Amino acid sequence: MPYRNHHALPILGALLLFTGLLQAQDAPSTSEIRYCGQWMMEEAFFNAHPGAREAAEEAEQRLEDETAAFESINRDELIVIPVVFHVIHYNGPENISDEQIFSGIEVMNRDYRKLNPDIDDVITEFEDIAADSEIEFRLAQIDPDGNCHTGINRIVSPLTYVGDGDVKDLIQWPRNSYLNIWVVENANGAAGYSLYPSSVNGAMGAGNDGIVVAHDYTGNIGTSNNYRSRTLTHEAGHWMNLRHPWGNSNSPGDPDNCDMDDNVDDTPLSSGWTTCNLDGETCGSLDNVQNYMDYSYCGRMFTEGQRERMRAAMYSSTAQRNQLWTPANLEETGVSQEPILCEARFTASRQTICVGDSVQFFDASYHGVTGWSWNFGDGGTSADETPWHTFDQAGIFDVALTVSNGVNEVSLTEPAYIQVLEVGAMETPFSDSFEAPELGEDWFMVDVANDGDGWEVVTAAAYTGDRSLRIENWGNDIEYNTDQLITSSMDMSNAAEILVSYKWAYCYKGNNEDEDDTDDRLKVYASPDCGETWSLRRMHRGFTDLPSAPPHVFPFTPNGPDEWNSYTLSIPYTQFLTENFRLKFEFESRLGNNIFLDDINIEVLTASEVEERERMQGLDLAVYPNPASASATLAFDTHQAFDEVSIELLDLTGRVIWNGFRGAMAMGAYQFEVPTSALAQGNYVLVVEADGRRSATKLMVQ
Repeated sequence: MPYRNHHALPILGALLLFTGLLQAQDAPSTSEIRYCGQWMMEEAFFNAHPGAREAAEEAEQRLEDETAAFESINRDELIVIPVVFHVIHYNGPENISDEQIFSGIEVMNRDYRKLNPDIDDVITEFEDIAADSEIEFRLAQIDPDGNCHTGINRIVSPLTYVGDGDVKDLIQWPRNSYLNIWVVENANGAAGYSLYPSSVNGAMGAGNDGIVVAHDYTGNIGTSNNYRSRTLTHEAGHWMNLRHPWGNSNSPGDPDNCDMDDNVDDTPLSSGWTTCNLDGETCGSLDNVQNYMDYSYCGRMFTEGQRERMRAAMYSSTAQRNQLWTPANLEETGVSQEPILCEARFTASRQTICVGDSVQFFDASYHGVTGWSWNFGDGGTSADETPWHTFDQAGIFDVALTVSNGVNEVSLTEPAYIQVLEVGAMETPFSDSFEAPELGEDWFMVDVANDGDGWEVVTAAAYTGDRSLRIENWGNDIEYNTDQLITSSMDMSNAAEILVSYKWAYCYKGNNEDEDDTDDRLKVYASPDCGETWSLRRMHRGFTDLPSAPPHVFPFTPNGPDEWNSYTLSIPYTQFLTENFRLKFEFESRLGNNIFLDDINIEVLTASEVEERERMQGLDLAVYPNPASASATLAFDTHQAFDEVSIELLDLTGRVIWNGFRGAMAMGAYQFEVPTSALAQGNYVLVVEADGRRSATKLMVQ
């Protein structure tokens, strides 16, 4: 059974969209299609490096001569290429899982070894030349310093949103030992790209060698899918000197492409395809639309001629390709060795839970693990690879894992890894104006981007007292950066309604509301299950109700109570009235100004208190006709009995014009005739006072 790190490594690349895979439900709309960035990025490289184009043309001619003279006789051994993935992320979905990377390698090796299940779909005219390239890709097990490694690096950088050549400067392993693949959020507008060996042959190009690919075109699980998965297969071809079937351009469908060639004898001349027309003839003969190097979305094959061209590139010294798969390098990078068990690692589905909650643990140890021994710190153990464990007592627990491969074993203990909260660990009603120098034990602060900033107690401003919370957002350069403030658990099982009140201060950057407006967001979430799931209950946006002060051209600090907003959130829904209720405040930055938070109050209302509040909200009065002349009718319903009710008509000076009723009232519907014939034209106010609570409505007399 093959182990993960020897799964073939997909070479990501230029052609994003190409992923010719099949499932119609995975296919994007035409507007979502991103194409190959190889030609665009190669031109950018040449333009940025004087002399690079001429050097590449010389190297290309030498490689073409070598390819023309190359013969496969006695050269049919398996070519194994060590690969390292660099996941460049900003803590977003582009930080794809190890499993998604493994799936990318599996797709690559499947396609390059002609083991793809859909190989039988190749039409009759080309089935005899569909080739097994005898090329495989394997994740490195040893890094350039000789240390055991996963073959996957993770680097936090906003360059993931750009994905141009600068992303390669963040990290790069020696290109004569590893194929470098960078996974990003945006591959400079493409699905991916790679330069030809001749373009990066010399020292000038070495830093640009490798493949950049968008995360959602990597593998066939996670953020990607089957339809996009063959982008990596396509880009591996570019990296090994394959062109598009129509030649060296990025203009599929152009009739002039019939005058170009991809320098492969058994791929017919073609103008190129962006649809899967298996009967297509663009240059006088049937096109090989199912070729992985086309843009047809239905790639199934490489040809024998393409196999020869790729293998010739790997035997060549151009861009040091022939150094990658020497026995010595395969040994030094660990890809020719059995799995090296060198480190125990694990993750968990959650780390802060409540008593009675379950957590799933995931082994991330490497390599070749066959046995697991877990200790959850509360007396529980397991021998499963991905066990679930229920914590039945409150506390903070160390978690330990020992893994083995049948010969060796390694261990890891993570101290204070799981925190289990008591039911109702936080007393209610709750009030915090953050007067202590640090956040109290009732709060958890989560810095999602792990940039070292987040909610902090400051003395710079406050609505109440001397301190408040602040996020210093003015200098933040991470768009969509989020920082969270989460309560401990509260027992709301006896509540009928939860009231959450809070105050905040925020303003735009800029001189006026039309300049540099930013759509920053303050969100309030509620969780009924100790934070396993969250429901957005309120969002204050920069374009609507978030600003509390005029725009500032400098970092914002509120100047007095007039530059604060306040809100009271009502949560009356039964699904939240549980014993493990939690609350979360989240600020999402869109690169705006500072925000302050103060005076958070959480009030619990019982059913009787809700009923009393509704009663004290007054009566719903109706008066008709309105305007009136000879008389008007006042109508209202009482939903309970009142001991003392009075009805009066007042003029706008507050003088009583008419006393309509005084006494007790039972529950029911009431109507009173209001004499208006003797009144002067104008506006009056009808007031009903029931057990001390006043309700009023306006009456106009004509």
